[in-house]
Amino acid sequence: MAVGRWLGALLAGCLLLVAAVRAEVPVRAPGIAVLDTRQTAVDVWPLLSVLTEERAVWTLPDVLAHLSERRPPQVPTSNFGEFGGVAWLIWDVDVAPSAAGEWLLDVGYASLDHADLSVLHDGKLTAQLRNGDWLRLAERPLPTRTHVMPLVLSAGRHLMVLRVQTSGSMIVPVMLTTPQQRQFHEERTQMLQGLATGVMLSLLIYSLAQWYSLRDWMFAYYGLGVGGVGVFQFSFQGMGMQHVWGNTLWVSELLPPACILVGVIGAFLFIDRALEIRSMSLRLSRLMRCGALVCTVALVLLLAGVITYRDAQRIAKLMGQVPTILALPIAWRRWRLGDRATGYILVGWGIYTAGVVVLALLISGRIPATPVTMHVFQVASLVEMVMWQVVMGIRIDTLRRAAEQDRHDGERLRRLADTDALTGVLNRRGLQEAVVPMLQRGRPDALVGIYLIDLDGFKPVNDRHGHHAGDSVLIEIAARLGTQVRQTDLVARIGGDEFVVVVGDLRNEEAAMCIGDKLLQTAQTPMSLQGVACSVGATIGYALAPTDGSDIGHLLARADQALYAGKQAGKRQLRRAMPA
Repeated sequence: MAVGRWLGALLAGCLLLVAAVRAEVPVRAPGIAVLDTRQTAVDVWPLLSVLTEERAVWTLPDVLAHLSERRPPQVPTSNFGEFGGVAWLIWDVDVAPSAAGEWLLDVGYASLDHADLSVLHDGKLTAQLRNGDWLRLAERPLPTRTHVMPLVLSAGRHLMVLRVQTSGSMIVPVMLTTPQQRQFHEERTQMLQGLATGVMLSLLIYSLAQWYSLRDWMFAYYGLGVGGVGVFQFSFQGMGMQHVWGNTLWVSELLPPACILVGVIGAFLFIDRALEIRSMSLRLSRLMRCGALVCTVALVLLLAGVITYRDAQRIAKLMGQVPTILALPIAWRRWRLGDRATGYILVGWGIYTAGVVVLALLISGRIPATPVTMHVFQVASLVEMVMWQVVMGIRIDTLRRAAEQDRHDGERLRRLADTDALTGVLNRRGLQEAVVPMLQRGRPDALVGIYLIDLDGFKPVNDRHGHHAGDSVLIEIAARLGTQVRQTDLVARIGGDEFVVVVGDLRNEEAAMCIGDKLLQTAQTPMSLQGVACSVGATIGYALAPTDGSDIGHLLARADQALYAGKQAGKRQLRRAMPA
């Protein structure tokens, strides 16, 4: 019942999220944005008031003549939804003398047709900037993914009027920010969007490669869904306009609804194939294909100009959840029959459904436009795509399981042959094989150190406490040596109380001596055996490749000579092999 509990938790979380974001904002009086040296970014929405018109005939003088009629916006935060008229956003800004200079106004929603700003100071128009998707990137004030306008503000009171009009959803998060703060925020956003795009692109390439190699249309349909949703997110977040098709306006006008329709087409066909719905319900399988056909017709009509952006958006919003709703009974039945992969499908659907609900409420103007609500669908779609990837991996894994088991058994036998049974580190045979590529990479500026370590005082521990205690000492020493080097370095036990440590990429002989001192100190640190304090020492001799040679046998012989010299000189010390 784990999946059932997951789905219940997801549903409860979705309802709580929707309830939280739909909470009504209390009516408040417009405020004044105050810019001083303490401010690097100001959220304008709580401070502005609004005038709206349906016919889009007003100009700036008309708005100034009706300033007394402006009211706080009676809509969720920064979200007018599918409002088809013009919204005039109006606010006052007080600029302290210390804050006068360059500021940026960032309208943080990429898919706006018009976002035109007018700035007045002492009743005079001091700046007028045009922005929006109707302009090519080269024609905008700044070539950014959102609508950013540079301002040079003098000290005193300024009146700002932002005219917004769009054929899609009117989402208007407005920030006044310093150039430095905007750059800092944008660098993080670009990084995260790049990661999300990279994940989608990787999933797309993987699915197409699997389709090409296996000739299974399930992977092609999955690629269709991933490509549609991925390009939609790339466009929705403004990345496409900024980096790819900035001077091709028709692409930005048609791409978002077209890509969503492509993603829904892929979802219909992929789910039908992945769940093998045809084998359980021929009628339902035909219904899934009819849904894909309906979305295909809508896509063609959109590209032909028969239906508008908003019509296609509504169709996509309506059809987006149909594949999940139709296939849910089949998926649930398969999960109840013990199909492990279907559990991931159900969890992915639950997360994706929450994302789609939030997106539908967002573009409809039912919930506030916040960083969370504007990115929930992107995260949810990524999670669902990853879940579907897991499902396909399970399908493929079933075919490869026998071969993988054979390979695993072979590797296990090889590891047993190369590993010391007591300590778990390499034995002499394993060292001989593993050290070869390290020695081949050795250079005068990237030395390889071969440290031969012999324990001092080990025999008295064996005699006094027994062989079990001696084994515990060897295990502890091996573990300690492993903590002093990197995973790419080697630790081996080649005799009773003899160890070898191989460390690569040493810059010079001083670095090699520093590593040797660390190994010496860690071996000599007292330990506890069954509550009794115990201490052993160590003598270490070492050689360096390629300075002292490049053959492991020769290097160990050189290190052994240095070790012998250290024993003769009183033990518990580090000795370098003498030059030949």
